[in-house]
Amino acid sequence: MKRLILLFICVVAYFFVSGQTDIKKTAEAKDLSGATAVPDSLKAWKFGGNGLLNISQAAFSNWAAGGENSLGLDAALNLKANYRKGRHAWVNSLDLAYGFQYLGIGDNAEFRKTNDKLEFNTAYGYQITEKGKWLYTGLVNFKTQFAPGFSYPDDSTVISKFMAPGYLLAGLGITYAPVKWVYFYLSPASVRMTFVYDDSLSAQGQFGVDPGKNIKTEFGAYFRADMNKDLAKNINLASTLELYTNYLKDFGNIDVNWNVLLTMKVNKWLAASINTQLIYDDDINISNQGETGGPKTQFKELIGVGITYMIQRK
Repeated sequence: MKRLILLFICVVAYFFVSGQTDIKKTAEAKDLSGATAVPDSLKAWKFGGNGLLNISQAAFSNWAAGGENSLGLDAALNLKANYRKGRHAWVNSLDLAYGFQYLGIGDNAEFRKTNDKLEFNTAYGYQITEKGKWLYTGLVNFKTQFAPGFSYPDDSTVISKFMAPGYLLAGLGITYAPVKWVYFYLSPASVRMTFVYDDSLSAQGQFGVDPGKNIKTEFGAYFRADMNKDLAKNINLASTLELYTNYLKDFGNIDVNWNVLLTMKVNKWLAASINTQLIYDDDINISNQGETGGPKTQFKELIGVGITYMIQRK
């Protein structure tokens, strides 16, 4: 798993280095009229992406006020490939993120994970009317994480890992897109599967699976609202809200997953970002000081300043 994480960080670094080369090649690919030469097979596609690499460090030596040496890194990569032709629309996205922090030095250094995300979305839509804002839509969403998670300061008991949990949701519904930067999706018929491929966590019935089982299947209603808008020239706000309720058990209990990312670019390479995530799922029991409690509202906030790069072909 550590090799997989290292590979991901290398991919982010390569993304920054190769981005400039890609843009240079695009700029050189001109036809006689000065327009960018794009193959006919790709004209209906729009590719984009952005990467973020934040690094923090602190060092102390004979510092009277006290302090602890630390080194932190947070890497994120978002890739998009969207197709639009006639009444057909196909939207794809891949979000990857991983962050960690080392506290202390030498053999006494403590490693702590601060961010971990792997998510893939794909949705195909067919426009109901030729110039309308409504689309029949089929959507698939997959979520999991890269590495084991712990309830710090306890770094010996695993409370999550790759595919424990993992979530797969598939549904048929309708999308309303009133403007280019926001859309709403509602599926009255969606299947959600929860995977817990870890014997210890499965035996405890974590993440809602029956004790000893690896998969839980639900059938319910799913709502998703996506927004991505430039508030100003160098300020972008992206938000995704997901709501789900299970018809088969405790109908009316709503699972919530709300992501917000505010990015403020200083220049081409430097940006500050604020990322928050709020989760409520009554199938997830939150441990407190070693004792397993009930479901609680989960909240995460990440603030960073670092290297960012955006590449896009329209």
